Amino acid sequence: MYLGPLLSVIIPAHNASHTLERALKSVFIQDYAPFEVIIVDDGSTDGTIDVAKSFPGGDNIFTYRLESCGGAANARNHGISVCHGELIAFLDADDEWVAGKLAKQAALILADPAMTFVSCGSTLIAPDGTDCGSVYPGRSPSWGHDVWRVLLTYNFIATPSVVVRHSALDAVGWFDTSLKVGEDQDMWIRLSLTGDVGYVDDLLVRVHETPNSLSSGNFQDQLVYTMPMISRHMDAQKDKLTPHDVRSILGNRLGRLGRAALGRGLRQIGVSLILQAIRYGDRPIGNVLLLLRSSVRSLLIKRTE
Repeated sequence: MYLGPLLSVIIPAHNASHTLERALKSVFIQDYAPFEVIIVDDGSTDGTIDVAKSFPGGDNIFTYRLESCGGAANARNHGISVCHGELIAFLDADDEWVAGKLAKQAALILADPAMTFVSCGSTLIAPDGTDCGSVYPGRSPSWGHDVWRVLLTYNFIATPSVVVRHSALDAVGWFDTSLKVGEDQDMWIRLSLTGDVGYVDDLLVRVHETPNSLSSGNFQDQLVYTMPMISRHMDAQKDKLTPHDVRSILGNRLGRLGRAALGRGLRQIGVSLILQAIRYGDRPIGNVLLLLRSSVRSLLIKRTE
C-alpha cells in the first residue's frame, strides 16, 4: 500500500447507472491511501444516485446531486469545490482504472514540487469489449517543460488518466464551463503553462467508447469550440510561437479532424478540413492522395446506386 497525502477521486456521472459500479470497483482496487471518492450526479434521470449511495465504500464515498445536467466541466468543478485532497484524480463514470494507477502517478508527482499534473497511457475499449489499443494512436506523449506546445498541436491526455495538484487547479481557475467540448484540453494546456507535466508510460486507464461519440455533431463542436480555444491560447503565447509553429499547429489540428471525418463517411466536412490543412502545410502529399482516393470511392458508390 502506497501512503501519501489525501487524494480525492472526482467522478461526474450522468445517467450512468449501468457503468458507475464498474468505475467504482476500479477505484477500490487501487493500492493508494488515503483517498476519498466524490461522485457528482449531474442531473441523472435513471438510478445513478442509487448506485452511488449503495456502493460499499463506507466513509470513503461522498455523493452530491445536481438538479439539472450542467455538463462534465460543471460537475467536475462542483467536485473540486467540495473535495479535500491535496491531489485530485479524475475518472469518468463509464471508464475504469487498472490496478496500481494511483500509486505510480502519486509517487511521480510527489517527487517533483514543480510538477502540476501527471497523466498515463489509456486504451480504448469498443462497445463490444474489444481492446482497440491506444486512445491516441500516433500521438507521442510529452512530459517535462513546455508540454503546452505539444498540447496545442494535439491532445494525448485522456481525462481519466490525470492526477493533479489541488493547488494547481485553484491557481488556473478550474474547468471552463463555456466550452461544450475541449474543456479538458484547455485545462491541460493551462496547467502545463504553469509548471512541469509528468507521464507514466503504462496503459493504466480503460476508456470505454460510447455510441455516437464520434458523430457529425462532434466534428462541428470541435470547430465551434475546440479550434477557437486553441487559437486563443496561440494568441496568448504568440511571443513564444514562430509563424512555422502556428502553421504546424493549425495544419495538424485540421488535418486530424479532416481525416477522421473522411474515415467515418463525412465526406463534405472532411474534404473541407483536409484542404485547409494542406494550405497550412500539413502532410500535403499524403492528404492530396487521401482526397483522390476519397473522390474515387465516392464516384464508385454513385455508379452503383
